[in-house]
Amino acid sequence: MTHVDLALIGALVAFVLAWWLRPLPGRLAILWTLAALVVLLGLYGLIDDRWQNGVGAAVGLVFLLVLGINRLRRAPRREGWPYVSGPLFGILAAVAAASIVLFPVDPLPKPSGRHPVGVRSFELVDAARPGLISARPEELRRLLVRVWYPAGSVAGLKPRRYFSEAEADTTARTLGELVGFGPFFTYVKHVRTNSYEAAPLLAGATGLPVVFYSHGYTSFLSQNTALMEELASHGYVVVSVQHTYDSSSTVFPNGDVAPADPKLADMAQETDGPVARAQNQAIGGATLDERLEGYLALREMALSGQNDRLARSGEIWAADRIFVHDQLQRGAAPPAIREIMAAADLTRVGEMGMSFGGATAGTVCMSDRRCAAGVNLDGGDFPFAAFAADVPAPFLMFHSDVANISKRVGAAPPAQPRSFNEFSYEPFATAGRRADVYRVQLKGSQHLGLSDFSLFVRRPVRDPLFGSAPATVMVGAQNDFVRAFFDRHLRGANNRFPQPQMARYERWVTPLRVDAVRNWWAAKPAEEQAGILARIEKARAAPAP
Repeated sequence: MTHVDLALIGALVAFVLAWWLRPLPGRLAILWTLAALVVLLGLYGLIDDRWQNGVGAAVGLVFLLVLGINRLRRAPRREGWPYVSGPLFGILAAVAAASIVLFPVDPLPKPSGRHPVGVRSFELVDAARPGLISARPEELRRLLVRVWYPAGSVAGLKPRRYFSEAEADTTARTLGELVGFGPFFTYVKHVRTNSYEAAPLLAGATGLPVVFYSHGYTSFLSQNTALMEELASHGYVVVSVQHTYDSSSTVFPNGDVAPADPKLADMAQETDGPVARAQNQAIGGATLDERLEGYLALREMALSGQNDRLARSGEIWAADRIFVHDQLQRGAAPPAIREIMAAADLTRVGEMGMSFGGATAGTVCMSDRRCAAGVNLDGGDFPFAAFAADVPAPFLMFHSDVANISKRVGAAPPAQPRSFNEFSYEPFATAGRRADVYRVQLKGSQHLGLSDFSLFVRRPVRDPLFGSAPATVMVGAQNDFVRAFFDRHLRGANNRFPQPQMARYERWVTPLRVDAVRNWWAAKPAEEQAGILARIEKARAAPAP
């Protein structure tokens, strides 16, 4: 909690106690003072983006109103206990306090590694790709990039806040608008991370493993900060890219703001029509044939120009990632970043992302030989590169609770947990046979819970948005599985992944098998197989409009 939060809750409790204690000397003056203090503290918090404190301000105004009415009525002093008004004021104070407690601003959990974490942000410009998404035709492709890395001494430095003031006014507000309440995420600016801005690089660092990351559609480059810090504290360099105009509003280091594409809000509200129905069928179809048809229909609609935004974005995001990687590898980065990149191994990297960014990680691994291992945190497969194909590198598909995904698309939860990416990363004929392609789901989590968001809202408010699993599990399982996966397949550690992680989270994490895809495919006549493969190849080969 912030100091204002604590003071506001204290003033609310004190007012209710004073209201009950009618014999208290100077009670009326104390009540007026406390009610005014509740209003002032609530308004201060409201102005400082702690919108939850506004509930306290409203309750304080009720307190003042009652005190004012009593004064105008010249109500006589009463004896005994206020059996009617006392409980009512207690309920109002409890509601105001709950609005604060349910939306915590506690520091991010400490990473488990031995290194402090540094963070730096910079901009890269791709002059070869102007006019993308909602940019003006002549506008160059500007990308905000943030890097987390193992740091040396951080003495005298303060950890970065989750959002800067500028990000709270733009990035966070855009996110809130997508859920129908602009200020919803602005209070997260009060959360302290474990990352130190411009901290010195770890002395003597060399050959540091690198992981590239992309956020979810409409989101922002630090939505998995706890995961970035976990990796960096263990010696990784994590490079995150914000995909301009497909993200929430982007604040560049020089203060320029690239607003989110207004069409994103319309896309978020679209729940009906052929595209939505095909997507629901792809995820929630009762049979493999139904789900396959849903995915193929989605891709074919995209190629015909219907719902082509996601297909185009998939290609743009992959190109963004490869561009950033190329620039950093050739040393074309701001001076403040060059020392870090010189200490990093950019020839063999990890690719990672959440949601649409997870799909981007898979796409990059399909085309860039520098990908040595990939992680998809609950994303699909856009723009179809990994569909019915062998991903060239070890790959981890980390799902949220598939039952919750099914409910979201109006389908009955599957009898057995299954991957909604069951058709990707392996050919149908050999699906489930690769020992280095892992698929797991986190019980009780929602899609957006595979990020930092579950840390910022408490149950029961958190459940429909981010999931009912404990936040420590949702964040801890991601951190442990992803780090151990990269330790095994990027660093070559003999850590028996994923057995220790499965044992640690046996109540929460379930392995997902795709053997049913292989058996389903083997049962099809050769002619039907050939027809399906021809349709897939046509859908994959055709460029998105």
